[in-house]
Amino acid sequence: MTDFFDGLLSLEEDFYAEGHALGVADGETAGRTEGRIFGLEKGFEKFLELGRLQGRCAVWSARAELPAGAPTRIENARAQKNIQALALLLTNPPFKNDEESVEEVEETLKRGRAKAKVLERMLGEKEDVGDNARENDGSGEQNIEDLGRNTKTIADL
Repeated sequence: MTDFFDGLLSLEEDFYAEGHALGVADGETAGRTEGRIFGLEKGFEKFLELGRLQGRCAVWSARAELPAGAPTRIENARAQKNIQALALLLTNPPFKNDEESVEEVEETLKRGRAKAKVLERMLGEKEDVGDNARENDGSGEQNIEDLGRNTKTIADL
């Protein structure tokens, strides 16, 4: 014969087990959602930086192709080779979500940043890392974004 109070003696353990099971199920759902949001944020950051590097490379390429004598023309042959190498590096980044592709994007970013830094120094440009804080600091050096301000538009070049 079972005692009437046996269920009460295991009540705490039953509630604990039920709460644990509900927590695990809720954690799996929330973990997937949070993981996807985190992945989207990090992916956006990486590809934003890749796009920014591609934009700078496109501007440098356009400056290298200007007619001789243009004030912003890049005539340094070594700089032109570095621009071509950067453009080649930044073409067709992988859009897969596997470890190999993630590592490839990281390596592309690392090498692209290094090439951009070399080009900045070769061309006498300076870049401020702050968000939208690219201003001339009074040292006489200008960013690539500032070169065309208050002069001609790209269409005029």
